[in-house]
Amino acid sequence: MNKHKRIQAALQGDPTDRVPLALWRHFHRQDRDPAALARVTAGLARRYDLDLVKLTPSGLYAVEDWGADIVYPNTETDAPYLARPAIIKAQDWRALRQRGRAALERELEALRQTRRQLGADWPLVMTIFSPLTLAYKLAGEPLADHLRADPDAVHAGLQTLASATRAFALAALHAGADGFFFASQWICANFCTREQYETFGLYYDLQVLDATKDRSLITILHLHGGDVFFDMAARYPVHALSWHDRETSPSLAEARQRTARALITGLDRDLLRAGPPQAVAAQARDAIRQTGGQGLILAPACVIPPDTPEAHLQAVALELGMVDDMGAPAAPTVAGG
Repeated sequence: MNKHKRIQAALQGDPTDRVPLALWRHFHRQDRDPAALARVTAGLARRYDLDLVKLTPSGLYAVEDWGADIVYPNTETDAPYLARPAIIKAQDWRALRQRGRAALERELEALRQTRRQLGADWPLVMTIFSPLTLAYKLAGEPLADHLRADPDAVHAGLQTLASATRAFALAALHAGADGFFFASQWICANFCTREQYETFGLYYDLQVLDATKDRSLITILHLHGGDVFFDMAARYPVHALSWHDRETSPSLAEARQRTARALITGLDRDLLRAGPPQAVAAQARDAIRQTGGQGLILAPACVIPPDTPEAHLQAVALELGMVDDMGAPAAPTVAGG
């Protein structure tokens, strides 16, 4: 099986010659330079012979063009952060406007360059944040108060964000993405009630995903955080689900009983960092055991910490037979062999 066939078989729940693998992390020193981000992303893909490549820009890339004041520590391990909220009062949502497209154009260029470096043989998805997640990145914790104080104003801002996100998603497909990793940080009880997400999250998420569903070959819904509204995912036009399966329910085995969608998770980010390699390999085996190895793309439950040792990632690839013990890609696996 080539990579595209392996991923599509996993998405459809069909047998594969081996369980496909995806790994992704932030590159904080390189992610504001399209050429540098493309180089390190392609390098990670080749090093572990990944089946699915996720372009992972800065976690705040999508709010740069909206007036966010962002601090970049410029270290390997420290993520950028908002110096001050771009939205202060609930009424500010009515005046929300994009102030250019420099950041989004930068990420489209990174996507184009990653595609050129990897060629057509590698499935490639772009990271897209849900409109409500973007609102949180712009306002911070006060967003919860805004939902109650002036819901109409927040709706106006969310519509503005949804329209821009939809346009960017379509541009990403044109730039070479096969699909999306659609991340929602609010689709969980840690941030809001189910009713609030129905009102302020789902409606705008679907505006983005409905516009791309006929063109996206790989759409992954990432339910971020604890106590996620897992059943709500049934209402999304997506191919696969990603969540923190080692930190919150459901487990992989439970999820396999609750949905026919493909599952893209299984590796705990803290274990990936702490190791040892034998424990990481054992967790990979456990993920395969829980799912029977079908409808599974083995992947981190969330972004891999940047200081994760290479040996721990190597242990996963070795477990799947993707690289030999010298770190070189293994010989192709023959289906049925």
